[in-house]
Amino acid sequence: MIEIRIVDGINAPMLFCDVCGDRISDAAKAAVVFDNFLKDGERAKTLHVHKGNIDGKACHHEAELIIRSGGGTPGWQELKRHLTDLAHNVGFPAAAMTKYDK
Repeated sequence: MIEIRIVDGINAPMLFCDVCGDRISDAAKAAVVFDNFLKDGERAKTLHVHKGNIDGKACHHEAELIIRSGGGTPGWQELKRHLTDLAHNVGFPAAAMTKYDK
């Protein structure tokens, strides 16, 4: 889940794991799990999670169990790919991001 954390008086958007609640601070160690194989036009809610078994967390596996418990078939995508696709789908290509990079 995306939340705003105040850091030194500044609003800082951060991503938190939908399973354990801890901050996701490394995109390479995170994934997005969703209900796969839906029909065209259907929308799947996403779970942002720590990927695999990292730092003793099994959040990715737990997210897949959540999807299965609702009768779905879990699919997943690496967080880096998900963010790239999301940026594209909201009309914010990587070239435009450089103006906002700190």
